[in-house]
Amino acid sequence: MTTVNSITGVQSTVNGSTAATSSDPTVASAQNTANFNSFLQLLTTQLSNQDPLDPISATDFTSQLAQFSEVEQTIQTNSNLQTLISATNSNQSPSMVSFLGTMVEAKGNTATLQNGSAEWDYTLPSAAAATAITITDSQGNVVDTVSGQTAAGNQQFVWNGTASDGSQLPDGQYTAQITAIDANDNPISVTVDAVTKVTGISFSNGQATLETANGAVPLANVISVREPSNSNQTASSQ
Repeated sequence: MTTVNSITGVQSTVNGSTAATSSDPTVASAQNTANFNSFLQLLTTQLSNQDPLDPISATDFTSQLAQFSEVEQTIQTNSNLQTLISATNSNQSPSMVSFLGTMVEAKGNTATLQNGSAEWDYTLPSAAAATAITITDSQGNVVDTVSGQTAAGNQQFVWNGTASDGSQLPDGQYTAQITAIDANDNPISVTVDAVTKVTGISFSNGQATLETANGAVPLANVISVREPSNSNQTASSQ
């Protein structure tokens, strides 16, 4: 005969460890549904196998029905939450259109030279005595070295694709390494991020990704967004 404790155990599993095994709403819903079916099976087994001379008391039966209802509500709650998440993701799609045509600063110091222009943002926590910008190609070869802005704060750097020898380099991916020193020749930590124009938006599993010349940029990697404008510094070799 199935006992009340067995049914209570199933309920504890639903509210405890099993519910915490996955953050995926679909998986969690499947887990709760399985527990719900197990609960129902245990309850009906207990009723069909109880001792007719000593049937389950009304109090115990009411308690088990209450637990049954709680399991059912848990499943319904998960279903409603999944519906809410789907609705939120759907509402996100129209708002993402506003990114089209804007310039986004994203994590990473590799940018794409396109039509004679590649752009980066860098941040100096304090004023520098000198700032050097080294550009390398996709093979790691140094192709250009220029001086950068030295004022504290955020700076923009647009490279025109001209190599140190004066030749125009082909479009492609290039990486900017920026170093800076203070008046005492101590190094200053510099944060460098690539800037690129958003040309499209794609959605996969409810997640938005920006399509840019630098490749796919997850929305979580975007640091700032701005309208296209002339940068503070456009440089080639000096």
